[in-house]
Amino acid sequence: MIVPIPYVHIGIGLVSVLVAVPLIMRKVPMNRLYGIRTRKAFVSSSNWYEINAYGGRLFMVFGVLVAAFGVLEKDFAPPPTSLWAPVFVAAPMIGLIPVLLLIKSFGGRLPDKP
Repeated sequence: MIVPIPYVHIGIGLVSVLVAVPLIMRKVPMNRLYGIRTRKAFVSSSNWYEINAYGGRLFMVFGVLVAAFGVLEKDFAPPPTSLWAPVFVAAPMIGLIPVLLLIKSFGGRLPDKP
């Protein structure tokens, strides 16, 4: 079964939002599997929760924008069998670059010591 491209974007957006909610609510304790795992995040619990809440908000915005793009693209998305389909699927993921850079910048402003 081939999934239409708009559904892929809507799915990515919804998963991003669902993953972001516990981070925003500061419900994810320090661990090595789930959350924003940077060197500064592991300095202290305070840094961990600050970085993850900030990153969660950014991932929430990213998810909403990607899902909205999926809804709006229904009329102009190429068919899944098109040679352009992989490019069209991957293009919104470029939006992760500024998200990751903003998280890194935010973490850089936090203290190096607990």
